[in-house]
Amino acid sequence: MNAEEKLAVALWEADRHLQTLQEALNEWDADPVTGWEALDADRSKVRLVDQLLFRFTKLQDTLGERLIPTTLALLREPFEAWPMRDRLNRLEKLGFLDVNQWLAWREIRNRLAHEYPDQPAIRFAALLAAIDAASHLAELYGRWRQQIQENQRSNAAQ
Repeated sequence: MNAEEKLAVALWEADRHLQTLQEALNEWDADPVTGWEALDADRSKVRLVDQLLFRFTKLQDTLGERLIPTTLALLREPFEAWPMRDRLNRLEKLGFLDVNQWLAWREIRNRLAHEYPDQPAIRFAALLAAIDAASHLAELYGRWRQQIQENQRSNAAQ
């Protein structure tokens, strides 16, 4: 599979996660829950939160595992031997992302992996942070996708 085909696959996968994530974010924004107890009592909200968190995680994975390397390949960067931090730093210099924000999203994701059954306020705060991060990740991907398309148009014109 060549670089263009890998990019097409990465964008297709990210687009799928983004669409479902945006639908879930819109549904959440239309009727948010104010506390863990209210969330826990409403099974449809639990399913919505599961979808939000799943798609946040999947979009983050797709960007990290597929779009980062395909973007760097598209830009003819010699990234193969670079650790992830160097890849992120390079993409930040190119205007695709903010490294500190990316790392903060990873930390939020790590917090979601820890359950605190006796501390619902902590669990709910982690959930709200993840929902906020998901919204920002969706925005980042939209800008990233646009930047890739502009780069492709520029390369095609040359």
